[in-house]
Amino acid sequence: MQRNLISAIVVLLFGVFAFDLMGILVRMLGGTYPIFQVSIFRNFFGIIPPLLLLWRFQQFATLRALNRPRFHLILLIRSVSVLSAQYCFYTALTKIEFATASALGFTGPLFITALSIPLLGHRVGTWRWSAIALGFVGMLTVMKPFDASFSAYMIYPIIAALGYAISSLLVRLYPEDIPSASIQLTQQISTCLFAIICLYAVETPVPLESQFDAGLFLLMGVFGGTGVMCLVTAYRMADPSALSPFEYFGIPISFTLGWLFFSEAPFDDLFPGIIFIILAGLIIIYRERRTKQTAVIAGKAKLPK
Repeated sequence: MQRNLISAIVVLLFGVFAFDLMGILVRMLGGTYPIFQVSIFRNFFGIIPPLLLLWRFQQFATLRALNRPRFHLILLIRSVSVLSAQYCFYTALTKIEFATASALGFTGPLFITALSIPLLGHRVGTWRWSAIALGFVGMLTVMKPFDASFSAYMIYPIIAALGYAISSLLVRLYPEDIPSASIQLTQQISTCLFAIICLYAVETPVPLESQFDAGLFLLMGVFGGTGVMCLVTAYRMADPSALSPFEYFGIPISFTLGWLFFSEAPFDDLFPGIIFIILAGLIIIYRERRTKQTAVIAGKAKLPK
């Protein structure tokens, strides 16, 4: 059990690192190409990891199970949510410090907790509502909305976190016997098609300037797709409540990469607000673990003696 947890942590951290590498490439390319065009390549090349997994485990037949009206509606909402999140987050990466954009993106657990009430019918107690309030304070501390240094683009990662939170919650409505790779593949294709429509509706495509840029787009998509599949795989290998805290390693990783690639070190912007955001996330994780433990104990107590 302990070995399985360690393996899951390694997979999770690799996924977090892959996401941050994707963000580095998005920032490099987003200044030259329209954001929707960046999103198209991200989703197009992002289908490679789930395709490889479906081929490796011979699970292509499971795609048929997704061809139902109920799943079509979930796919539509998730694709719109993910595309909106990608547009906001990718825009933020090109406008504000890399580490700041990444840190504000960690408000996702706050939205997941709040939205789980209307979407999944979950009950949220005083502790988790307090965590949401604490995270909100941390978010405001990082943004500094009344400071001269405030940029409206700081709101974009928060909108992105909301979009990703909606997508994460809706994926739980799929049956457990449908592989994550199948769900991810259909979502990437759908999001890519929506991005194409948006690109030609509101922006003008820019021809690739070089084969080097084409290679960067390929790497961006592969890193993004790998990050998603690593997180999904890790959370299936071990208890999510034991893994979730390790996602916050993405903050020092993004800070380090931002310093290495862009010579950015926004200490004053991140602290102490980022501490509040991390603490709020950890409180939510702790309370979810306690809730699960209580449910398990209650279930055992009801078993016939």
